[in-house]
Amino acid sequence: MDMKLRFPIGSRGLLLAVGLGIGGMACVSPAAVAANPEGPFLALNDTAMNKMMAGMAAKPTGDADRDFVAMMVPHHQGAIDMAQAELQYGHNEKLLRIAQEIVVEQLQEIAAMRLAIGEPASPTWKTNGAHEAPAAAPQKATPGTDAAFVSRSNAAMDKMMTDMTVKPTGDVDHDFVAMMVPHHQGAIDMAQAELQYGQIPQLKTVAQEIIVDQLKEITLMRLALGEPLPQSVSSPTQASSGAMQTSPAHETDANQTQMRMRMSPSMQMAPTRPAGPHYP
Repeated sequence: MDMKLRFPIGSRGLLLAVGLGIGGMACVSPAAVAANPEGPFLALNDTAMNKMMAGMAAKPTGDADRDFVAMMVPHHQGAIDMAQAELQYGHNEKLLRIAQEIVVEQLQEIAAMRLAIGEPASPTWKTNGAHEAPAAAPQKATPGTDAAFVSRSNAAMDKMMTDMTVKPTGDVDHDFVAMMVPHHQGAIDMAQAELQYGQIPQLKTVAQEIIVDQLKEITLMRLALGEPLPQSVSSPTQASSGAMQTSPAHETDANQTQMRMRMSPSMQMAPTRPAGPHYP
């Protein structure tokens, strides 16, 4: 069966409410942007989602690990682009800090995923001559696991698209959270699929880190808006520990799951702060 990794193009209509309410997100007129106080912010999110959908359209390789990276890298880049839109147009100081953290963590995880499968971290990273981490040895794939991984990941993306159907409120910060929370949940769902079907231990460690980071950021974003948390989560710390408890015990030992992904100081990247009144 010819399956595809994809951010479901057929579901683009579900995001109409996220746009300017004038039709397809890819066809936003300058007049409509100018008429809506959120216009520039929503237009940037439109561009980010279209780029992400195009990036996630790929033919499965038969290797769940490589297909996970092929889907998650553009998905992470979409989060980076959305966070940069918040940094440019948002007002909530707590959310601006969280958006900055999202940019840094997603870049680190993109680099770690690529290194885990033997690809260069990224042309945007400056290693200053530092040696990149060795790639994991090739793992023997289990027959049928990639099809199951692709099916589960596509279901996660369909759900994400549905949950990102929100009507603009006129409040950039509120709408950023309304879109980023289901986007983060989509990453969590794909990472859980990697934990179930992947073979490379290094990549599964990154997937665990993604779950912890995304849950923490979802909690922090909701707190920044004063939204109530689910009864099962009372703090970002509890959200992170809960993610680790729900993962299969055989995936990684306790010390490994609680250890942050470490990179050499030369690979650390600080986000670029946009010009504007929000940053001194």
